[in-house]
Amino acid sequence: MFPHSLMTWTGLSLFLLAVGLAFGNALLLAGAVFLLLAVLIIAALQPPSGVSVERRISRAICWAGDAARVERTLTVTNGLGVIFVHDQLPPELEVEEGNNLRVVWKWLGTRTVDLSYSVRFPKRGELSLAPTVWESQAPLGVRRIGSTLAGGRLAISVVPRIRGITRLNEVRVTTKQTRYQDDLAQIGLSNSEFRELRPYAPGDPIKLINWKASSRASGSGGYGSGNLPLVNELEPEGRKAVWIFMDTARYMDVGTPLDNPMENTIEAAGSLAQFYLSRGSSVGAYAYNSHGDGGELLTPDSGQKQFLRLTQMLAGLKSGPPRHDLLQAIEWCKGFLLRLQPEIFIITRLDVFYPRPGEGREPLDRLISAIRRLTALRSRARRSGLVRVVHVSPKETNSNTGSLFADVDMSQWESRSLATDLRRSGAGVVQWDPAREDFIAALVRHMNVYR
Repeated sequence: MFPHSLMTWTGLSLFLLAVGLAFGNALLLAGAVFLLLAVLIIAALQPPSGVSVERRISRAICWAGDAARVERTLTVTNGLGVIFVHDQLPPELEVEEGNNLRVVWKWLGTRTVDLSYSVRFPKRGELSLAPTVWESQAPLGVRRIGSTLAGGRLAISVVPRIRGITRLNEVRVTTKQTRYQDDLAQIGLSNSEFRELRPYAPGDPIKLINWKASSRASGSGGYGSGNLPLVNELEPEGRKAVWIFMDTARYMDVGTPLDNPMENTIEAAGSLAQFYLSRGSSVGAYAYNSHGDGGELLTPDSGQKQFLRLTQMLAGLKSGPPRHDLLQAIEWCKGFLLRLQPEIFIITRLDVFYPRPGEGREPLDRLISAIRRLTALRSRARRSGLVRVVHVSPKETNSNTGSLFADVDMSQWESRSLATDLRRSGAGVVQWDPAREDFIAALVRHMNVYR
């Protein structure tokens, strides 16, 4: 069966030939004969085939907001005609230079063409570029080769932009507390310093279980069955432990892809982890209200590998419904918190907890209860005042409303009102407005005030 386009061109040339014969027009007859011969010659040609596409990306891991070059080389060995080459990009990617859709003409022989282009990654996450799609057709469209895939998928990991915190060292050396006392934490186990017996908690190493004491307590009925087995609580040694709670509810994901409380929370968490891990500390993290089962846990550890694990966790975080709160997150992490006695950072938006007309105070009361519980854990280790709440101010969204307060002004007023309650509960509060200062400056300002 002849292609539809071939039949169309053949029919047109025959029609012109008939009209030329009917009117005796030599010019029209010559044009009709030339067109008919061209169609017959082109009909014998094959569209471009033997197509291969080699692709690679300049960087497999990119910072959010950066650009990378997709190097794409097209090679065609057979046929003659036009080739359409297209890379279907995810909607969050932006073409910065070049074009992901190109049209190439091929003459006889083999042709190799560079079709590279650059894309910008405005949002973190694990992305994948689908294989290249190409189509070809002979001149005049008389023969076609439909959509065909070439090349494999390209995987790109877009990690959040993390800024190193170096100015904190200047602040810390001026504090009254010595560096050794500040860095002492319950992340190591002494071989001889016994403190007390206590019930087993999730996260405790099995080797700490005191089987003899557990057996005696079970036989005497001194402990309830829910409090067994018993473990040895030992004196601490080692470097500081730090725990980061991240609120990733949907109310954090408002604004542009690169400028919203969710992304700012991830930047702050990564910067804190980078600073403490570089000083030999142990860092753990928990993101509550995240997409999926409601939470993402990073078990505590130290070193460069822990920073890489944290980066992978942050890159994959997605906001979810606020089904869990900080109080529930503490329950999930209670075993680690009891064992490590870490310095704690909570990154959230305080203004969302402000009780508005027609709404109850339960979210605020639960937040204050969570802070008091954490400060109680710190008091047990005689290290009070090391629970810090970082309020991430949302970006201004209502600058010309004509109302008494703009949205951002109301948010700041509400967060300052709640900050007073949280300080009374024993926590330090860092007010951070990403539109006016970076996180490093906010944290240094906070430490200068409360040192």
